[in-house]
Amino acid sequence: MEECDLLALPSCSQEATLPSEEEVIERLCDSGILSDAKVRNALKMSSRSLAIWPLPSGLVIDGLGASALALPWWKASHEAGALLPSHYETAQIMQMMQMESDTRVLLIGARGNWWTEILLRLGANEIHVVEADPERRRFLEINWKDRGLDLLAINQGCRVIIHDASWLDCDKMIQEKEVWDRILITGTCDSMPKKLFKTLRQGGVGLVPIGPEGSPAIRCVTPEQDGGLFVRSITMWMADPLDSRTHRRLIPNSERRGHLSNIRERSEILESDWSMPEYTCLRDRAGPARLLDAMDQIWNEMRIDFDGDEMDAEMADRLFRMGNVIQNIGMFDYAAEHFGASFRLRPSAEAATMIGWSYSVMGNDSEAMAWCRRAIETDPSLGDPWNDIGAIILAGGEIERAMAWFRAAVQAVRSLNPGHPWSNMARAHLMMRNHPAAFFAAQGALIHLPEDRELLALLEELGADLC
Repeated sequence: MEECDLLALPSCSQEATLPSEEEVIERLCDSGILSDAKVRNALKMSSRSLAIWPLPSGLVIDGLGASALALPWWKASHEAGALLPSHYETAQIMQMMQMESDTRVLLIGARGNWWTEILLRLGANEIHVVEADPERRRFLEINWKDRGLDLLAINQGCRVIIHDASWLDCDKMIQEKEVWDRILITGTCDSMPKKLFKTLRQGGVGLVPIGPEGSPAIRCVTPEQDGGLFVRSITMWMADPLDSRTHRRLIPNSERRGHLSNIRERSEILESDWSMPEYTCLRDRAGPARLLDAMDQIWNEMRIDFDGDEMDAEMADRLFRMGNVIQNIGMFDYAAEHFGASFRLRPSAEAATMIGWSYSVMGNDSEAMAWCRRAIETDPSLGDPWNDIGAIILAGGEIERAMAWFRAAVQAVRSLNPGHPWSNMARAHLMMRNHPAAFFAAQGALIHLPEDRELLALLEELGADLC
């Protein structure tokens, strides 16, 4: 490490911080995920940040509402339906709703007031919200007024009413010829609540996640002329189970499931809980099954081990993990912003290294090296930033200089990817035509990367040359 001139590296000129909500929405538009102009405008006029349950006292995370994390709107974040999905999931669901002006909406499972506000801005003239838990229901009513959403509803000519689960009487609705334009159920059901969807008007749309625990899919329901229902499976949605009281009103003969336990019973144990609302990153995620599986695997691959269990350390780890997920699906700028938010909360060599790697992939080598330098200054025992600096130098053709950084990387106490500096050393030795050294470096890499086909081929080729 003494061979490496850390002070000769550039200093950071950019702080990686979470973007604004408006910027996230524009990115969804640019990527083609959000194509409905009405939904775009409604998302821009609403605010996810204002819907989040307050962070613990003294903890501030700028731009948290624009992050890809699912965040609690309710004090007990472990409870079913207590999280706000991200803008990504929200944009998908709201586009599926195909909202029109003067629409009568039934929303079962409020998810705070954010989605209700979006539906209001999308043209609803009447919204009925069903929330089974009385404590949550009181919060929704007070929060709606405190944020001035009651006045917005008056100005928009929309009536918003919050009900308990007992109000949800499908037989009575059919008998009284109650008609809904849109029905959105945000919690997973065991089976299709057919009676409820019989109340959809012609041309109406209903959405409900249905399926066994761990693999529910969004079903889009539309009525047919003969009185039947046309049901399409749209995509996976790993939504929480619907509250048992509401579930029994929709599907009376269903058995009470263990994971549909009464929310009130659990809230007595978890009175105030911002802790670990995302034990996996799949909670309330929408997308193809293969994408969700990949996200879950990536989420569990890498974490930061901080001393202590304070909330800032937990949030820093959560933002770091989400940055890793986002980086692996190719959104490098957004990933760097999540890593940056993690670094600001609890500076770590891992977060700074991943910021540097994101900048490197985006072609900004100077900023990449600057963040790797910051990683080493934060904790020199992590080998990855030493290796990443060497890789950039090697790409510039300075082989001998790069070798010093690779040697430092392999001598480091710990590494996220211990095989990479050995592999880079092998490449550097090959460039210097030092085949024996390249062979031994490739052997070192193969210990950590035993299934790397390029390394296996290289070893076979070099071994033949040495014989």
